[in-house]
Amino acid sequence: MVVKLTVRSAPGSGPAPETPARARGLLDAAATDAAVELFAAHRATITLVPAPDAHTPMVDLAALGIVRFTGPALTGTAVVGTSMSTLRRSNGRGTSDRDWVAELANQFVGRFKLKLLRAGFELWSMAPVTVSGRLLATAVSQPQFAPLSFRDSKGGSVGVWIEIELDGALTITAPPAAGEIPSEGDVILFD
Repeated sequence: MVVKLTVRSAPGSGPAPETPARARGLLDAAATDAAVELFAAHRATITLVPAPDAHTPMVDLAALGIVRFTGPALTGTAVVGTSMSTLRRSNGRGTSDRDWVAELANQFVGRFKLKLLRAGFELWSMAPVTVSGRLLATAVSQPQFAPLSFRDSKGGSVGVWIEIELDGALTITAPPAAGEIPSEGDVILFD
């Protein structure tokens, strides 16, 4: 499981509804693809670390970008963590490390949202925040919820966590027609 999905029932409404396997698979695939495509767009090739190595603590993380998001009957958080080498190699503009990890998290959530929107599921995101520190390390206190772990082609690390809490059943509508949703990286001008 890549995306931690917690389902709560409304007070007094009985047990929480089950989340369909299709929805869980959609969320996991969207998160993985969004991370790989994001770093590729910024000159860093990352590959998913297969289990059981994905449960190994990532000791070289230098910064985290965090974005909260919401949707119909849900709230969630996406966290993108990177090693200093991957963070700086992917930063073609030379902005500060804190600004860049926030921008990576923001772009990750944008890509994640577009992938879900194409499948009929809509999210809205908030502004990103950052956490930096020399001694950030992933804790594997919940082995059932390890991060998406990636290694870049130069040995750096990327970790992605997504946690979603539902208030009721997850609803996926019919996807929009092809071409109605912009592609990742498109520039959109408004009049």
